[in-house]
Amino acid sequence: MKYPISLTVAAIGVATGLWMIQPEDPERRNPFDREDSALAPQILPPEQGLTLALERKGAGDAPHVLLVTGLKAGQINAIDLTAQGLTSKTDFFDVMAEIGGDRLADLASAAVPTVTRGFQDLLPAAGPASRHVASGTNFREHQEETNAQSVFNFPKFGTATPPVTTVSFEAGELLDYEVEICTRFDRDITRIEDFDAARKGFFLCGDFSDRAVLSRMIDPDDFDSGSGFSDAKSGPGHFPSGGLFVVPHDWKAFVDQERLMTLVNGDLRQDTRASGMILSFRALVEQVLSDTESTRFLYQGRNWHLVEDGIIARDQVLMSGTSEGVIFIPPTTRQILRGAVRYVTYGSFLRGGSAYDAVIQSFLSEEHKAGRYLQPGDQVVHASSSMGQINVEVRAADSDQR
Repeated sequence: MKYPISLTVAAIGVATGLWMIQPEDPERRNPFDREDSALAPQILPPEQGLTLALERKGAGDAPHVLLVTGLKAGQINAIDLTAQGLTSKTDFFDVMAEIGGDRLADLASAAVPTVTRGFQDLLPAAGPASRHVASGTNFREHQEETNAQSVFNFPKFGTATPPVTTVSFEAGELLDYEVEICTRFDRDITRIEDFDAARKGFFLCGDFSDRAVLSRMIDPDDFDSGSGFSDAKSGPGHFPSGGLFVVPHDWKAFVDQERLMTLVNGDLRQDTRASGMILSFRALVEQVLSDTESTRFLYQGRNWHLVEDGIIARDQVLMSGTSEGVIFIPPTTRQILRGAVRYVTYGSFLRGGSAYDAVIQSFLSEEHKAGRYLQPGDQVVHASSSMGQINVEVRAADSDQR
């Protein structure tokens, strides 16, 4: 039996229409690989490196420097170097220079009386700087899940928050998480030889993003244009830092072995080894130092250099980028078509609106309704092999901040 062409076309049209109106699964997630073994957090042995922390004290009191010797059940054992009169400094690199790495290793190995502290007692290992160098899509699988083509850098603004902290949720946000390994150096970095000679400290960090801001501002054809990333990823609470500052003897071996995780309300979302970085920290430094002249990086309506005066400053943080498993998923073909239909149906083209903006707005509206992103009350945990962990509670913007 032959069907008229008009009936066939009508059937195709109905099928296409039904397909287009089907909502996206609100539970859909980016896939990620997970290791079979459970994470077993521990402190780097003294023969492999040192772990330091800053214990926060009361108002007006200087923090105490702790030499961390053990980690168990979310608590650290440590030698209080300040209380024992071994240092009056609070900068980790200054402490190491004053006491000496060998002596600190001997102390960590000896049966010296220790104190027990929780992560809530620690200050951020990231330090007090308010401007940092972030890295985008530096893990292969994350490149694929975000449709990126290369590794890029951008400035991230805001001081780090401590390992037990909160992040504010604003109405209209699409709040996303990222776990990263971060580093800073004992000197300014102006050339690659400075990096090679520098003592390097590593710590766990998080990078919270407002994907709504990023989706509106980003140049989808050129992530490296600098548009959107600083605005979406900067600001209060968007840069939580672990409290453990690890200075390994062999930084490459340490990074390659370090395991990073994200859990949301106890559900595993990210699980990776830092060895998955496309560009190593050395290669990232080379890339940053080759990009010091451009002012294409937009933040709060102003153009910025990636770093000032061609220098990665001593107190600045260099971030690794994150692995697969974030919440963000680019618009599907169905979402793009729905946005295009709304663009025509609602007459946006008659008011001078662009089809791209209409599709993005339609996409964001659907994502808000789906509720897939972080919400007030969510508990985000970033964990690692030997850099401790970060606990972040998502709170509504009008609630008290810790």
